[in-house]
Amino acid sequence: MKPTVPILCGAALAAMCTAVVGHWWSVRQFVAAIDAGVPVAREVRAPAPAPKPAESLPVPLAKLQAAAPVAAMDPAQKEFFETLTRTVKDLQNQNRNLIDQLGETNREIYNMQFRLDTVSDKFRPMPVNDDRPDTTLDDDEGSGVLPPRAEPIFPPAHD
Repeated sequence: MKPTVPILCGAALAAMCTAVVGHWWSVRQFVAAIDAGVPVAREVRAPAPAPKPAESLPVPLAKLQAAAPVAAMDPAQKEFFETLTRTVKDLQNQNRNLIDQLGETNREIYNMQFRLDTVSDKFRPMPVNDDRPDTTLDDDEGSGVLPPRAEPIFPPAHD
């Protein structure tokens, strides 16, 4: 917990220093361009006029295709894009098939049940003898598998 505060402060300081150096560098280049006599164009954009109600409706695709004919593509480019399209469609089909297989697998796993065949000749219960080794723990070690919980240590109170 203690080292995270200095790390966060260091990262914030590095980000601020980077922003300051970047701003200083851009102002330095701007001043150098003005001193060299390079005209600096300032862009002043007028607010766009509000669209008329008829212009706000989308133009149908057929009108766009008829208005601007598509430039002739290079045959190699056209073949590349067709191959790319086929590949993407094949990948979509494979993805659908894998999703279906995953769904079937999940349904099978959900319906899976564990059954023990006690009627079979191969089923034999474990032998139980009275002379088994004692696996219980002593009373001083506790009764569970885990060791006993440590006693909490409190720091001394300053009065």
